[in-house]
Amino acid sequence: MADTEKDIYQLVKGKREEMKPIFDRMDTDEKLYFLEPYRMKKLPPKQGADMEGVANITLPDPQLVATKAIALLGGLDMQKIVEGRDITDKQTTKIEEFLDDIFYVVDEHLVKKGSLGLDGFTDEQDCMRGRIVARSCMRLDKEGNLIPDVLPIDARCFVSENDGSDMVWGAAWFMQSQAQLEREFNKPGDKEVKVGSGKAEVVDFWDLEKNVAFVDGRKTREQPNPYDHVNFVQSIVPFGSMFSTEDALKHQGESIFWASRDLWPEKNMIATILATLTIEALRGGMQLESKDGREAKKPEESPYGTEKVQPVDMGGGYKAMPINDIKNATRLLYSIIETDLQRSGFTALDYGSLTFPLSAIAVTKLTIARNDFMLPRIQAKAIFRQALSRMIINQCIMWNQTLKLGQPGKQNPYSPGDLTGDYQINYRFLNISKEQTIADVSIANAAQGYLSGDTIRRDVLKLQDPDGEKVKFDSEQAERVDEVLFLYRRASSLLEGKKVTLKNQVEAYILAQRIVTILVQRKAMGALSPIEKKEEAQPEPEGKDLLPLFAGGGGGGGQKTTGAEETESE
Repeated sequence: MADTEKDIYQLVKGKREEMKPIFDRMDTDEKLYFLEPYRMKKLPPKQGADMEGVANITLPDPQLVATKAIALLGGLDMQKIVEGRDITDKQTTKIEEFLDDIFYVVDEHLVKKGSLGLDGFTDEQDCMRGRIVARSCMRLDKEGNLIPDVLPIDARCFVSENDGSDMVWGAAWFMQSQAQLEREFNKPGDKEVKVGSGKAEVVDFWDLEKNVAFVDGRKTREQPNPYDHVNFVQSIVPFGSMFSTEDALKHQGESIFWASRDLWPEKNMIATILATLTIEALRGGMQLESKDGREAKKPEESPYGTEKVQPVDMGGGYKAMPINDIKNATRLLYSIIETDLQRSGFTALDYGSLTFPLSAIAVTKLTIARNDFMLPRIQAKAIFRQALSRMIINQCIMWNQTLKLGQPGKQNPYSPGDLTGDYQINYRFLNISKEQTIADVSIANAAQGYLSGDTIRRDVLKLQDPDGEKVKFDSEQAERVDEVLFLYRRASSLLEGKKVTLKNQVEAYILAQRIVTILVQRKAMGALSPIEKKEEAQPEPEGKDLLPLFAGGGGGGGQKTTGAEETESE
């Protein structure tokens, strides 16, 4: 290996050693995630050895927390926002459509390669690794069609170096079989690789000038970097320690197990103790009372057995070993650990296993606690999407060619001019549960008469488009007051579109005739027509709360609140 090649490989190797504390933490989390069987260990002086005669239990709690967090991330409503000072609304819409189409073909390309979709992979990385990494290599095939090569990378197998403003180099590594290597390294200039029946480690190194691939430490390929950047995107979850001390390094970009990592084995230990005590309740340890005391001869056979008679001394006999204090201490420890686990993760409300109703305020508090837990991961996902979107757009522009992207039969053309401009790409992920929506509606009902409708829509209900919702609400109110307005809008909607059917035309004509009749009668009578449907404008929602505001019901002792006066008297 030449000196330059050796320097590159040693550079990657040294960075991997530097990242070892973080990788060790990831390995610990992975064992919890995959439910590595728990084994109770002996106390000193034989610490570390497996304890015999115990019923080891491995609870699924870590996996449940992880899958719940991943599902929450995957269930977020995603909004793309393209903004620019000197960019038109038409172009922002075009860019947003491009992002929809490009990520569709990226997922399609990944599935064809036998990989997971981009979102599924990155959501798991976000929660379990605390980092999201992907490599983007947008390129054209021989026919000029775009190859949407975006490869999500396990953050456990990635290292990089930054100069304070951008990535200087990045390297990912994979384990590949001989068949995979032969398919991958078949270009002119690639060196032949042989690994037999096993697997070999492939290191994919990129810097601003070149791409170098190593197989088992030997350079197999080197080619120029066609892009003006290192084509890796990395987003680190802003959760954990930002200290610069050596011990704090492993906590940078923490997983969802940061606060509970050491509690899960303790809960497994308690479950193991309880299971062992339960089994030993059948034939647990016994003490034999005798006048000879400690010098008494032990019985040759066990006192347990069906229809067995065991003679004992007067006042003596067999008694169960006194272990009630142990059982009580175990229950107390279990309650402490379970409380801490709920504080550091999800509650029964999130799992839908709550057996009693909560007040609107209680639901809101629990939702805020969950959002605080998930917010750093939502931020990391948004930053990753923004950076990857920008890199993909830059790589597509550099080919200076119109690209057709999208679903089959619905492909759209995109020219470099459609994507060029001074603009920013933002992503918003909204996490609104049904429980929180019901709680917000209850609080909004209680706020009627104290807050304006705009404040309720904007700050209490947290609507995505409060101004637009106000326009729609006022429009519906206007239709209720004046039937002509409703009929006109209905007829207009029937005639919209490029192809209007005969059925729609006939229906619109009938509605138009009724409009004419009503207006003629209004003019003649100077009042509302007798044939009109008369309705009054409805006030903004007011009524019974879907949830009690403060006190939870169902417990038997709470009083039901029905109005403002009753609430004040209580």
